Amino acid sequence: MSGTVDGAGVQGDPERLLSLLPAHMRARDEQSGGALRALLSVVAGELDVLERELAGLYDGWFVETCGEEPLSHLAELIGLTEALPDLGEGHGWRTAVAHTVSYRRRKGTVAVLEQVAREVTGWQARAVEYFRLLATTAHINHVRLDRPAVASLRGANRLDHTGGPHLYTGRPVAPHDFERGALDPLTRTAEARGIASGRGRYGISRLGVFLFTLRSHPMGDADAPGLWPQARPDGPGRWTFDALGRPAPLFAAVPRTEATREQAVGEPDLPVPLRARRLHALLEAARHGGLDARELPLAVRIGRDAPPLPPGRLRVCGLEPLAPGDEDQACVDPATGRLLLFRGGAPLGTAEVFVRYHYGVLAEVGAGTYDRSEGFHKALEADGYGGEGIERRIDVGPGGAPSTAAGVVRAREALAGLPPGATVVVAVGDNASRSEDLSLSVPAGVRLVLVAASPPRREPEAGSRGRPADAACVPAGLRPHLRGSVVVTGGQDSSLVLDGIVVEGDVTVRAGSLARLVLSQCTVTGRVTRAADAPPAAVGTRRLELIRSVVRAVDWPEGVQDIAISDCIVDAGPGGPAVTAPGARLTVRASTVRGTLRVRTLDAADTVFDGLLLVEDRQEGGLSHCYVSPGSLTPRRFRCAPASREHAPVAPVYASEEPGSPLYLALARTCPDAIREGGEGGTEMGAYHHLRRPLRLAAVRRHLASYVPAELEAGIIWS
Repeated sequence: MSGTVDGAGVQGDPERLLSLLPAHMRARDEQSGGALRALLSVVAGELDVLERELAGLYDGWFVETCGEEPLSHLAELIGLTEALPDLGEGHGWRTAVAHTVSYRRRKGTVAVLEQVAREVTGWQARAVEYFRLLATTAHINHVRLDRPAVASLRGANRLDHTGGPHLYTGRPVAPHDFERGALDPLTRTAEARGIASGRGRYGISRLGVFLFTLRSHPMGDADAPGLWPQARPDGPGRWTFDALGRPAPLFAAVPRTEATREQAVGEPDLPVPLRARRLHALLEAARHGGLDARELPLAVRIGRDAPPLPPGRLRVCGLEPLAPGDEDQACVDPATGRLLLFRGGAPLGTAEVFVRYHYGVLAEVGAGTYDRSEGFHKALEADGYGGEGIERRIDVGPGGAPSTAAGVVRAREALAGLPPGATVVVAVGDNASRSEDLSLSVPAGVRLVLVAASPPRREPEAGSRGRPADAACVPAGLRPHLRGSVVVTGGQDSSLVLDGIVVEGDVTVRAGSLARLVLSQCTVTGRVTRAADAPPAAVGTRRLELIRSVVRAVDWPEGVQDIAISDCIVDAGPGGPAVTAPGARLTVRASTVRGTLRVRTLDAADTVFDGLLLVEDRQEGGLSHCYVSPGSLTPRRFRCAPASREHAPVAPVYASEEPGSPLYLALARTCPDAIREGGEGGTEMGAYHHLRRPLRLAAVRRHLASYVPAELEAGIIWS
């Protein structure tokens, strides 16, 4: 019950107390002016306060419901004094406190080590006891059949984990690379070097904890065949799962791991690329009825309205021949994400091919099927309008217009006659690849939002005018692909927001007065630029903002005032023009820029500038916790790498430079610490700064120490 405070004290609702009194007393009080009611009002207010305090004390008995102060006391009581890194919802200090007692009851076991590592870092983990993988000379009285000193070449499925091509890039790996050892079942002779350095693993006292940093996201849904993406032709009879034609490994779905599971983690629980033999085993299980075909990690459909190929007509390249018969068949190479189609035993020339699969990423940067709600909300705030209601929503895809261009035509009709400040949302609700150029014209004072999203789950109430734009659609599960460029012309004080779209071309602003252009969580293979045929004075863009996007370059010689780049990858290649905007004020936060940069002023933090920086006005702005290539002309620097010209030169080392790799432009383990841990607060520089990988690794080393069995040496190994 609620109470108010006045000169008489805390006032509450006296009806509950009055109902306990006899009826004649209540009637007498009403006749005498209500003095008893006034007294009970004060008593009821104090009773409400007492009840709330008692309820709070009861909640304080449980870690799930207690407040922050009791939680700190509980943590101190069980010996937890070091905070965990902020990993977002579902991870944190409260979860660690809740599970610590149960973990300590089972401390020293492999399952607990994996659970603690997973809880502290938010990554999937696998612990390996290397004393179980030591090859020993067999004693006749103690024969160990599980530890042969000579590997059997007949167990090809076991040999997949012992080396060969890198699981992420397809290139040869070093003998001690990450994947080798995490799932390798073969025994080795003892090594003298310590596991803490990551160089020596096999020994009696060695224990390895492998952290898998990737995530697996689905493309397409088995229950919605109309939303499957279209495979890209890659030659006669060949296609790629990736819409941009890049070689990219396929992944399998990763089930949600229970916090208190007793058994150790295996390959099906880990976000690792899909091996050919694992795919073959899954197909065999589906062919014999042991697995539902809808649970397979991939599916292929030849023809827009055709059913998916059954498991018997899905073959694995290099492991099995084509099945007999004249029916359509598909051969899949999961290591590179390529697809071969056959009809009647001969390669199929041309066809519309739709696929369902899983892909892997290190972080949600660029267009993807992950939940983009938070980034979409930031994009709407970035264009300066705030959260007004929308006037129109145009759905493109299933149940809507069949083409993005057709949806834009409908949007133009909806834009006509709208008052300034209105918003029109064009929601692209599928994963289709469309070969078309988009020409957008935004009236004065109007905001146009083009977003990959499905219709909202709940329509607005009747009579309500509009709704917040970020509630107008569900930006998740979709990654549409546009094979063409986006050309926009804007009126006075208008804006355009693109979110979740793959643009295989340029994003160009023509003559006009488009005030704001925001690209959020997009992948643009070309440039973000203004039209070359438009005079500089005719392009009056005030602000260009890139949020969590991947673009090749920003080319804006004149006509823009402010450019803001945050959590992005701008990759023009070594020496290429990454950002060309001599008259603009550039602000960069936690991004990776590869190539030459030319701007008027620069303000940057936690960024890798892997190319020459040429800043005209070096009296304004500054760089904080950034990597700057030697020879650059920049404003003042604060804790940047290299620290000074006298220090030894350092350079970023990437795990992969291939755009299709899950570790695209991520800093490698061998990257110098000045860059890998040189961001503000000890985090890494670059586009993956928000992952806070160094802080997670430091936290897991501290928290695992009390769970490692006595006299064992633990090593943390990460990808």
